[in-house]
Amino acid sequence: MIPSERWEGSVARQENPVDPLAGPLQSFAYDLRKVRIEAGNPTYRALARTAGYSPTTLSEAAAGLRKPSLDVVLAYVGACGGDVEAWRRRWEQVDRDLAEPGADPEADPGAVAGAEPPAPARRRWPLVVGVAVTVIVAVAAVVFVLRDPAPKAEANGCPALPPHRTFTAVAYGKGAPVRAAATLTDPVLMTVPSGCTLGFTGFCVGQRVRDATGGTPDVRWFVLPDGKVVPSAVVHGNPPAALTPVTCAKGRPSPDGIALVLATDTAKPGGLKATASGHNLEIVGFAVRRSTGAWRPLGLTEKFTATLTVNPGEQIVVAAAACFGGDGPTGLIDARRFPGAAQSATLSTAEYATASQAACAYP
Repeated sequence: MIPSERWEGSVARQENPVDPLAGPLQSFAYDLRKVRIEAGNPTYRALARTAGYSPTTLSEAAAGLRKPSLDVVLAYVGACGGDVEAWRRRWEQVDRDLAEPGADPEADPGAVAGAEPPAPARRRWPLVVGVAVTVIVAVAAVVFVLRDPAPKAEANGCPALPPHRTFTAVAYGKGAPVRAAATLTDPVLMTVPSGCTLGFTGFCVGQRVRDATGGTPDVRWFVLPDGKVVPSAVVHGNPPAALTPVTCAKGRPSPDGIALVLATDTAKPGGLKATASGHNLEIVGFAVRRSTGAWRPLGLTEKFTATLTVNPGEQIVVAAAACFGGDGPTGLIDARRFPGAAQSATLSTAEYATASQAACAYP
């Protein structure tokens, strides 16, 4: 059994143990948790930034109480760097397993974790007497699994994953519209169905699009091997952090500078207004570091302003970062201390990176 694990939140919580022999749902959840452990056991909050789903939704997907949606599973696995196509097939297999006589569609939340499950709920392996026969059955099972072909692209409407890809993302909602250029005015050439995994070679900067899940702005357009593009805002997944933009049809230049100004907001007591400006800016994220020392996001905006409240006598540092979108810092950042006469805050390289991540954080 995978032991209970802490995960983040306002109050530390414990995941209930799951028994891989207690039926299809618990077996599925057990292996899904293993994917996260093999990825370094990131917190659900950290996974949420990449997956595009809340920590609670991701945690429930691995709870073993009910079957999660395919979109959530693929986003969970993709955020962990797992094999999304293998998990698509695994998700489909759960339905077949649940259809077997005696398999419960949902686990009993009141059942004691780790208790001996009724015999029909266990995986059904024929009882084989004799070591030689057991080995033959085991080998046959392995060969069957290895020869199980991946579903063809036309079987579910999903395009085949390209062999040479830099990263993947999963279409969701109404699907992912594919265009020849990085602008919404360009005609849609095709729409990839929801739940399909797409392989991309890079990303470019294009027209700003509002994220379909978080509602935040995003200028990243993911580039397919044939040069066509899909807006980042309609898929779950992010490019590697070190990846830089490439050129694409009707693309836009990346930001190349940012400056922050802080001013007292006379409209309310203790009010402070932060305003950013710069060349080729599209999206700005703001963050604040108070006396606790932790950077806290103030939000992503295309209006380049943010307001906050400063307590009497409090010393704070405010940062403004140029962002491509949620969890997409560009590396351009300016920080100022308050109170002070427009005093610039000199931060270490690590602090600048942390501030940028907080400022550009996906909500």
